[in-house]
Amino acid sequence: MSRSPYPEPELTDRPVVAFARPAPGLAVLVERYWWSEGGAGALPRLLPGTGAELWVHWSGGVDLRPVGGGSVDGRSPTPLPDAHLVCLRRTHWSLEHRAGAGRPGFVAVRFRAGALRHLVPAGLDELADRVVGAEELWGAPGRRLVERVGTARGPAERVAVLDRFLAGLLVAHHRPEPWLDAAVGRIYRRPAGLRMDRLAESIGVGPRHLQRRFPAAVGAGPKEFQRLARFQRLARLLLREEQPHSLPAALDAGYYDQSHFTREFRRLTGERPAEVLGPGRSHFYYPSLTADGQAGLRPTPEETR
Repeated sequence: MSRSPYPEPELTDRPVVAFARPAPGLAVLVERYWWSEGGAGALPRLLPGTGAELWVHWSGGVDLRPVGGGSVDGRSPTPLPDAHLVCLRRTHWSLEHRAGAGRPGFVAVRFRAGALRHLVPAGLDELADRVVGAEELWGAPGRRLVERVGTARGPAERVAVLDRFLAGLLVAHHRPEPWLDAAVGRIYRRPAGLRMDRLAESIGVGPRHLQRRFPAAVGAGPKEFQRLARFQRLARLLLREEQPHSLPAALDAGYYDQSHFTREFRRLTGERPAEVLGPGRSHFYYPSLTADGQAGLRPTPEETR
């Protein structure tokens, strides 16, 4: 008997985390679906980065709190809607299970770099550094998404609900500008040492046109997106590979030296690398998926989070 790609939750205090691939027509936009059910362990922090995800809770709830100065800020956490979109971030956030909200259960959509602009009615420059509710962004379809995920009978039905929802958004909001998708992909995959004037020339547009159109496509200008992508790729490597020394990886990522990397890390997170790059990875750095949707051991060049 073949094993189901949608494992059912076990009766344990630890959450069950599983993954699935989207429908083939969505694979260019969605890197994976993933879900967590049961348990109440600490949720990972959201480091600054380009990663975008849509979370939909069918039980429990999550609150968000900024992180700074080496600890979670003293401000009261912000309750997030049952379905919410996490966009490009220049700051460091902490996610917390909402007290008294019941057994946690949610499914999330991990988007590929630059994909979100094909699925939302607004420019990404309006959504950056925010967590926005699905109903606020998409209206009635966003509200129905929560209802349909909540009534779905198990992981397979939830995945099917997400496939249909995203396919509808793609029909409504697709923006066919291949040169812009190419620019985002080039910067994301190889941020180290890439010059924006040469990038613009290679895709057949002027540097000013690239600068003007880029923020609405991803949420930041091309140079800032490059800095965030560089930081994100290095943080993923250090968290995933558990390397004892960060300097060789930092130099390979395009930082001038150890102090350059440390300054940039503190600028983005408010903390030193050693305070953040310890046990407990961010969920944006889960292993890449194999062909059958299982978690592999090594990232692929196309992995986007």
